[in-house]
Formats: sequence, structure tokens, C-alpha cells
Amino acid sequence: MRGRAAGGRAGERAARGSAAGRAAGGRAGERAPARLTGAQAHARYEELVARAMTAEDPVAALRAAAGDPALPPALRRALIGADEDGVRMSALLVARLRFERLLRGSPEAEAWFDRDPAAFSAAFRRYHAEVPPTAFFPPGEAGLFRRWTEAQAAAQGDPGQMQRER
Repeated sequence: MRGRAAGGRAGERAARGSAAGRAAGGRAGERAPARLTGAQAHARYEELVARAMTAEDPVAALRAAAGDPALPPALRRALIGADEDGVRMSALLVARLRFERLLRGSPEAEAWFDRDPAAFSAAFRRYHAEVPPTAFFPPGEAGLFRRWTEAQAAAQGDPGQMQRER
């Protein structure tokens, strides 16, 4: 018998793979997460923070994101160390800015809000949670919301609130 209990080099590789998987927080036999370059890690970090800003509980979302084994330890610590009140305030500002951009960019959305604030607010909450904030200006936000409402209407077979006003 040679190497590790007749396994030779293959047995050694399997043992190293298992140890690496365990060291990364995985189970025996799991592969360690792929190493990200610095730029990839920061892009992933930004993506996780952006998702947290639209989550129902942004603090919990950041805490969960801190468990991402692909992130370097320093970025995971930054997510864990974020001030909870600051995270909540930031998420509220993101939602408010999106809401304002939408109403300024879409007369249909503004009319829906005037006609039925509760229904519009419920729809906006779903939209905000489901559609990443990528628009910088009111027309862009209006386009994202229009496409989202059209997809919702198609999925439900209902023309939707905004379309009834047209």
C-alpha cells in the first residue's frame, strides 16, 4: 500500500479537497467556493448591498449576505459591521427616491396613486422588492415599472390598474 491508505495521490487530493471544503464552511466532499478577484469581490459586495436596500428587512439581508463564502473576510466583516439604523435609513431613502422618480416619470402611476393609494402602495412595495433599482432618472424608473406591471398583468390575465386608466 502506498500514499494514504492505498489511495495514493488520488486519496491525498480527496483528503485535501475535503479539508478545503470544511475550512470554507462546507461539508466533507464539498468544493471550496471559487476565489474572486478583487474587482469581482467588490462587484458581488455591491450587488448584495443593493439587494439588501430593497429587502423587506435590509438589516437581516445584510447579515445573511455576510455569510457569502465567496466574499473575502474583510468584505464579510464590513457587512456584519454595518450600523443597523444607518442601513434602515439608507433603505428608506432608496425606496423614497424610487417612489418619487416613478411618480415624476409616469402620469399613469401618479393617477393610480391619486385614485387608490393603498393598492398603488402595495404594488410599489412588490415592485421595489422584485425589480433591482437601476434607473437614475424618472423616465427610466417609469419604464421599469411599466414593464413590471405589464408582466404582472400578463401573469394574472388581468389588464392591471395602470392599464385601466389609458
